[in-house]
Amino acid sequence: MSLEFQAVRRSSCSAWGMLGALVALVLVAFGGASLAAPPAPKPLSPAEERTTFRLIDPKLRIDLIASEPAVASPVAIAWDENGRLFVVEMTDYPAGPRSGKLRMLEDLDRDGRYEVDRTFAEGLNFPSGVLPWAGGVLVTAAPDILFLKDNDGDGVADERRVVLTGFVEGNSQLRVNGLTWGADNWVYAANGRSDGSAQRPGEPAEKAVPLRRHDFRFRPETGEVEVVSGFSQFGLPRDDWGRRYPSWNTIPIRHAVIEEAVLSRNPYLAESASVAAILDPADGGRVFPISPAPTTYNRESTAYFNATCGPTIYRGDLMGDSYRGNAFVCESLTNLVQRRVLDDRGTTFLARRVEPDREFLASTDPAFRPVNLTTGPDGALYVVDFYREIVEHPQFVPEELRKSIEFRRWNNRGRLWRIANDDVKHDPCPPLGKASTAELVAALEEPNGWRRDTAQRLIVERHDREAIPALRKRAEAGSTPLGRIHAVWTLDGLGGLEDATLAKALSDASPGVRECAAKLAARRPGLADALVKAADDPELRVRFQVAIALGDLDDGRAPTALAKIAARDADDDWVRLAVLSGLGEKAWPFLHALLVAEPGWLAAPTLGQGRVLASTAAILGARNRPEELRSLAAQLTPAPGETTVAGRIALLVGLSDGLARAGRPLHELLKAGPATEGYEGIAALLDRAAKTVASAEASPADRAQSLTLLARCRPEAAAVAIPALLHSVEADVQSAAARAVAEVGSAELAGQILDEWASLPTRSRREVLTALTSSVRLADRLVTAIEDDVVSLTELAPADRDALRLTPDAALRGRVEKRLAASAPQDRTAVVKKFQPVLDLTGDARRGGELFAKNCQTCHQRQGRGFRVGPDLSGVAGRPPSALLKDMLDPNADVSPDFSTYLVVTQRGQTLSGLLAEETASSLKLRGAEGVEQSVLRSEIEVLRPSGRTLMPEGLEEALGMQGLADLIAFLKQP
Repeated sequence: MSLEFQAVRRSSCSAWGMLGALVALVLVAFGGASLAAPPAPKPLSPAEERTTFRLIDPKLRIDLIASEPAVASPVAIAWDENGRLFVVEMTDYPAGPRSGKLRMLEDLDRDGRYEVDRTFAEGLNFPSGVLPWAGGVLVTAAPDILFLKDNDGDGVADERRVVLTGFVEGNSQLRVNGLTWGADNWVYAANGRSDGSAQRPGEPAEKAVPLRRHDFRFRPETGEVEVVSGFSQFGLPRDDWGRRYPSWNTIPIRHAVIEEAVLSRNPYLAESASVAAILDPADGGRVFPISPAPTTYNRESTAYFNATCGPTIYRGDLMGDSYRGNAFVCESLTNLVQRRVLDDRGTTFLARRVEPDREFLASTDPAFRPVNLTTGPDGALYVVDFYREIVEHPQFVPEELRKSIEFRRWNNRGRLWRIANDDVKHDPCPPLGKASTAELVAALEEPNGWRRDTAQRLIVERHDREAIPALRKRAEAGSTPLGRIHAVWTLDGLGGLEDATLAKALSDASPGVRECAAKLAARRPGLADALVKAADDPELRVRFQVAIALGDLDDGRAPTALAKIAARDADDDWVRLAVLSGLGEKAWPFLHALLVAEPGWLAAPTLGQGRVLASTAAILGARNRPEELRSLAAQLTPAPGETTVAGRIALLVGLSDGLARAGRPLHELLKAGPATEGYEGIAALLDRAAKTVASAEASPADRAQSLTLLARCRPEAAAVAIPALLHSVEADVQSAAARAVAEVGSAELAGQILDEWASLPTRSRREVLTALTSSVRLADRLVTAIEDDVVSLTELAPADRDALRLTPDAALRGRVEKRLAASAPQDRTAVVKKFQPVLDLTGDARRGGELFAKNCQTCHQRQGRGFRVGPDLSGVAGRPPSALLKDMLDPNADVSPDFSTYLVVTQRGQTLSGLLAEETASSLKLRGAEGVEQSVLRSEIEVLRPSGRTLMPEGLEEALGMQGLADLIAFLKQP
C-alpha cells in the first residue's frame, strides 16, 4: 500500500532538541554556562523516520532497503551487473580522521532488502562517488580516482590501484565526485569546485590536464582525460540521450549545451558560453520544507536552494510514465527532494516545478539528509539518506562556535530508500553479469535506463566484435528509438560503427536518434552528403548538432549548409554559437552564401541576425586576411536608395572588433591611403552611423551600436557626442557612451567629463570609472581628479582600484599607492562594531527599496528586480539583521571563489575586470555590473589574476548613514 499524504510533526523531544542546540550556541557565544541545557536530540529509527515522509503523489510509496549498521553516512550508491550494491560511506565528514569506506550489500533472496553486507574497502579519503567498471568499481577519493576489485571472491577488494591523480583535497564536500557512465563510452565526473588537475600516476607534471572550472571525462583503461563543459558541485546526471545537467548548491539544475572542444576549435571566436541556465525564473528556486527551520551559518537563505546535491534524471519505469525524464534534486539542509519537469525550449529546456508550493518528497525529521538520487536496476528511484544531525561544514561556522559543535554526531547512521508505484507491474529482471552477448544486445531495448547502460558497458568491456552484426541490425531496425541509439553508441564503442549505419540513423524517424547520430557524425567525410541534407532537418535540436558537425566537415558545401541553418535559426543563441564555432576557414564562404540567400539582413536584421553578422565579421577581422577583408568591405557600401543599414553597421562593428584583436584598429587601417582600396563605402556607412547617434527617433540599440562604431572609426566625432549621451535617459545609450570613453581613449574627453562629474547620473559615473581605468592616459586624468577631490575614492569599486594598481606606468602607480595609503581602508571589523546601533533603529522598507534600486541592484537581484551578477538576495529575509549588516559593511570578509573578481590586462594595455563568467581553452568572459559581459581571446591576454575581492565596494556606510542602512535592512527583511 502507499503512504498517506501526510505532514507528521517530529516528536516533542526532537523539537526540544533543536531548541536546545540553538540555546547552547547562544550560551557559548555569550559565555553563559549556568543554565541547564535541554536534552540532546535523539535520532529516529528508520521505521520512525519513514512516518515523517510526505510524498506528493499518493500512488507512490517509499520503503527502506538498508540502514545502519549495514550502512553509515552514505553519500553515493551504484549497482554492478551482478546486482551487488556498492555504498560509499563518508563517515569521516566533515574533517576526518580518514575513515571512509566502500560497503558491498547483497540481496540474495531478491526481496528488495539487503541482508548481506561487507566492507569492500576501507581507509578511503573522503570518498564521494562510485561506478562499476571492468569487474570492479571506480571510486573518487581525492587526490585520486581508484580502481577496486575483488579477485578472490571473498567480498573484499584485494586489488587497489590509482587510475588518475592530481585532484585537490579541498573542503570535504567540494571534491571530485559524480562518476557517470556516458552514452559515448567515456566516464564523466564532476569537478566538485576544488579544481586541480588529472593525470595518470607517474606521468610528468606537464602532461597533467588542468581542470579549472570544468568537469571532465576519462577512459579508465587508458587514463586519457578531457575537460568538458560544465562545472558541477556534487553530482553530474545525464538523461536518456546523453545530455548532461550540472548542478550547484544554489542552482538545482543547468544544461551543458555545447562542448568545450567545439568552442575551442575556432581560435578567432571570443565566445565561451556553454551551459544554459534552465531553472524556471517564475519560481526563483524556492523550496517548501515541512521540517523545523535549520540553524545555518552561511549567507544563503533556507527558503531557497542552499545545499543542493545529488541530482538525477529519472530513467526508470517503476514510478510511472509521467515521471520519466523528470529531474529530481536533493536539498539536504531542508530535508526534501524536489521534482522538475524538463520542457523543450529549442536547443535546451525549461526546468519547471510541477507542484507550486509543495515538494515531491519532504520530511519533518531534521536529520533526514537526502544527498544523492539514482535510478536502480529495477527501475525505481533510490534516495541516499546521509542521516546526520548537522551537515554544514565547519568552514562556514564561526570559529568561536566550532568547538561546541559535534559535527560527526550520528556518523554511524544512514539509510537507503526506494520509491516506486505499486500500480506499475514489474517483472524482476535477471542480473546482466552472466548474460550472453545476444542477451545483452536485446537488453539495449529495455525501458529502464540502468539496464540499457549496463548492457552497453558490458558489451564494450568484453570487446566482443561478434556482437557487431546483431548491433547493426538493432541500430537500423530496433523496435524503440532508445534501443536503436544504444546500438549505435555500442557499435561506436567497439569500433564497428560504419558510415552506412550512421547515415541511416541521421534519417531515423526519431528526432532523438537523429540528434545523437549528428553528434557522432563529426569528422566523418563519408557522411558529407547526409550532413548537408540534414541541414534541413525539421527539428531545431537536430540542426544544432548538424551545425557542429558541419563545422568539422572539410567539404565545399559545408559553408552553404551552415548558412542555411543560420538563416533559419539565427535567433537561437545556441545554434548561432554552434555555427560560429565552425567558421574559421569557412567564415567568408559562409557569409557570402548567407548574404546571397538573405540580402534583407543588411538592411534590417533581427537581434539574432545582427549578432550573426557582427560575430562573423569579427572572425574575419581577427583572421586579418587582406582578400577576405576586401570582400567584406564590398558588403559595407549602402545600396542606392537604401534607407536602413543596421545590418551593414553590424558588420562594420564586428569587423572593428576583430581587427582590434589582431592589433590593427580599423581607424588606422582607414588612414593607410592606398591600402584602403575597396573600403570606399565605409565613409558613407559612418555618415549614416553619425546620423543615427544624433537621432532621438532611432532605437536605443541602434544608437548604441552606431556610437560604438563612431568611437572606433571616427573617435573625434564620437568625443563630441559622448558627454551629452552620458545624460541620456536610455540605459543602452548611456552605457554605450560610457564604454565609448575607453574606445576613444582621449585624455581631453576624460578631462571634460571629469569637469562635469557632479552632474553625471550615478549609472554613468560607475561605468565611466571603469572606462577611465582601462588605459594609462585615461587613468592619469582619473588619478588627478581623485587627488583634487573631484572624485571620491569611495566611488571606486574594488576592481577599479586593483586596475589602477596594475597600470604599467610606474610613476602613475606610485601616485595611486600614495593616495590609497593616505586613505587606507578602515578596519572593517571596527566599522561593523561602530555601526551596531543601526540594529536598534526602525527602518523604512519603502525607502530601503529606493536605496536598493540606487545602490545595489546593478549587481544583485531581489524578487526579479535588478541584475544577477552577485548573489541573489531574494532569500535573505530569513537572515538576522546583524548578519545582513555585516554583509553590507564587510563584503570582502569571506569571498566565495564564485564571486571573486578577476583582472585582465591585454597585450594592448587595456585593463578589464569582472567576475569570471565562462572560460574555454581559447577565450574567457568577464561579467560586470548590470550583467555587462566582455569576451576576450586568451591570445590577447598579458595578465590574468584573481583579486580576492567582490565587485561590491566597501564604504556603503558613508553613502547611506545609519538610518539608510536600517532602511535597507528593513527592505531586505521583507518576505
